[in-house]
Amino acid sequence: MTEKDPAEAFFTAQKEGKRGLILTGPIGSGKTRSALALAQALSEKGIPLGGVLSPRVMVAGKTVGYLVRDLRSGKELLLCSQDPPGIRFRRYFFRPEALAFANEVLIKAAKEAEVVVVDEVGPLELSGGGFAPGLKACFASSAFLVLTVRPALVPEVLVQTGLLFEVFCLP
Repeated sequence: MTEKDPAEAFFTAQKEGKRGLILTGPIGSGKTRSALALAQALSEKGIPLGGVLSPRVMVAGKTVGYLVRDLRSGKELLLCSQDPPGIRFRRYFFRPEALAFANEVLIKAAKEAEVVVVDEVGPLELSGGGFAPGLKACFASSAFLVLTVRPALVPEVLVQTGLLFEVFCLP
């Protein structure tokens, strides 16, 4: 694990031949914000990247859902909310069209980008749902991966992928 800034951790991981960088921290620690800042910094350096971000939807200071945003185009869809319709997983209903969109973005990024950002790899993905098809394409590609993962799930992500990642802990 490293305690540098995410961009420094990214370049260190690449130099050491690692397959990716995991940004980890509890809910609200800034995983999505850090992934976006890193993506912007890499884009400014001309590094071809793609992938998805999942910013939260807030109402009256409470999280009521998440969006899914294509890093390349900026297109966003409602990924999940606390209200139907959708596929229920824990406390959210996931929109099938948003999951299909995210997986298409990830599959395309796996083919075309040098760096692919996936925000977030969670219990749904680890159970084979959510972004799992897109993740599978990313893991099979040669792209450097930037994943956001909650701390309790990092060991399972490492085991399931079998890939060597640098792990960056957010405060």
